[in-house]
Amino acid sequence: MKKVILTMGLLCLISSGYAQSLQLPTVDPVTLESLPAAVSRSIELKEFEKAALQASDFIIASPVNEVNDEKVKASKGYLLGWMQDSPDFNFAVDHTIAVFEDNDPLMWIYMACMAKYTIEHKEQSGNTDYIKLGTWELVAGYIDNPDNRVAKTEKLNMLCNAYRSGELDAFLKSL
Repeated sequence: MKKVILTMGLLCLISSGYAQSLQLPTVDPVTLESLPAAVSRSIELKEFEKAALQASDFIIASPVNEVNDEKVKASKGYLLGWMQDSPDFNFAVDHTIAVFEDNDPLMWIYMACMAKYTIEHKEQSGNTDYIKLGTWELVAGYIDNPDNRVAKTEKLNMLCNAYRSGELDAFLKSL
């Protein structure tokens, strides 16, 4: 046993000395800035949008009581960063979020729905009314789904009723 330990120690000593004498070539790191602009932009937008959509879907798939859990935290952080830094999309929150009455988890659902709808309807991204209505349709569908365990206030009930009756746009304009 002593011979095995001594042999292993000797091999470690020899290999560490050899590894220190190796000269690895110097390589400049590849960054998005070092790629040609067109390639960089297409890779960046395609991959970042794909990840933002995945993060949105993950948040929306979580019941409201799990939206602030640790497992959703990374998705929320990525999504918020992407929404702030995206050069092609503008995300604006307006007075209609008062429906949430300071319900932070529902605000995250709203943000995830807005990102999802905007990415899935890029051709309409400049049409704020279109994006707003589509976002609220996703939000109302989420709230109306009993599996998401949303405690409905009077305003949330009104939102869901307007959604079910096809009068969501009129409801939002009345706020």
